[in-house]
Amino acid sequence: MKKQIVFVEHPNTTYTYKIARSLKLTGRYETVLITFSKVDKDFFSKAYDKIFEFELSHKVNPKNLLKFPLRIMSKEFRYFLRKIRNLDPFIFQITGPDLFTAFIMFILNKKPKIYFAYDIWAFYNRKFSIMNNLKVKEFFQKRIEKICFKKADGILHKSAPESLKLLGYSVNKPVLSPEILCLDEFVIPPKKKQKNRKLHLVYAGGPIPECKERISFLKIIKEITSQKMHFHTYGPCLNKKDNYLFKDEAKKNQYFHMHDKVNPEKLKKDISEFDYGIVPAFLNDSIIDPRLKNTSVANKMYDYTEAGIPIILGVPCGFASKIVKENKIGICVEYRDIKNLKKILNKVNYKEMQNNIKKAQNKNRLSKKIKEFEKFYELVVSKYKKS
Repeated sequence: MKKQIVFVEHPNTTYTYKIARSLKLTGRYETVLITFSKVDKDFFSKAYDKIFEFELSHKVNPKNLLKFPLRIMSKEFRYFLRKIRNLDPFIFQITGPDLFTAFIMFILNKKPKIYFAYDIWAFYNRKFSIMNNLKVKEFFQKRIEKICFKKADGILHKSAPESLKLLGYSVNKPVLSPEILCLDEFVIPPKKKQKNRKLHLVYAGGPIPECKERISFLKIIKEITSQKMHFHTYGPCLNKKDNYLFKDEAKKNQYFHMHDKVNPEKLKKDISEFDYGIVPAFLNDSIIDPRLKNTSVANKMYDYTEAGIPIILGVPCGFASKIVKENKIGICVEYRDIKNLKKILNKVNYKEMQNNIKKAQNKNRLSKKIKEFEKFYELVVSKYKKS
């Protein structure tokens, strides 16, 4: 009989999709997704045998203050909760922090639970506010996160291995931090590039909103494209007002290209055609908590590795820089280097980096690493039963 593993998410993440898909492919597990976000079922059904969906906006705004309680008091929501209570999983894995995932985690079902800290909110300080409502969100998320760390039976995170020791409070639970994860189906071997063609760089997401905490994304685009290198993005900017600025730039700048958002599988295929994937993490050191800077890693780095293209990483990023340098799968640059980026890239041994990416892909295939997750789940469940 297959063991049932239930994943709880808001919003849905590619990182968890890859874990669920790999577990499902072993043939030993039934995977279930509980989600409060709209789901592309054609895509997500490849990873999950069952999907329980209840769309619920968690945005903090006056308009949502009335809509939110009406939704959670509805018959539809009561039916949704009843289905969750009736589940009998081997283990829960909850991505957070989020008010409703915490609610499900501790109230609805008393099976063993793993808390997946996709981001560690303790490392965000109140000066760091890329989105206007982040300060309010951060206030709640930090407190919910602490509850989750304390109450969960095991912790999964994608930050530096030592991250939990920097929290300011102790977390004495089994921990797994697997670093790079490459889903076998997403892996595309590095492609031979045509000589003497113009360079194409890609950011595997929508343009980053303008804010004082980081170097302007629009400014970075202009500096890169002024060197006659193509710059590609996927999806709209989260800030609608800023999105018009980027659309306007794309109309008048022949080297800047805004593509529609696509599912993660198609994204890998699309970006594999480009030369480099960029993570322009040029943050203001005087504002950013050093714990965040030194421990976090952008999921887009995994996208680029799976797609077989070298990484251009903006520094300072301690743990992320370490991954790039140790695996020799890209370059790390300061913001001052951007104006000379083309010259820097022309000196790179591109073929050698492609060979290193291929090694990183094979080393970090989930068909190999999924056993780490299975052992981790077994350890968490065994400790739960003894408690």
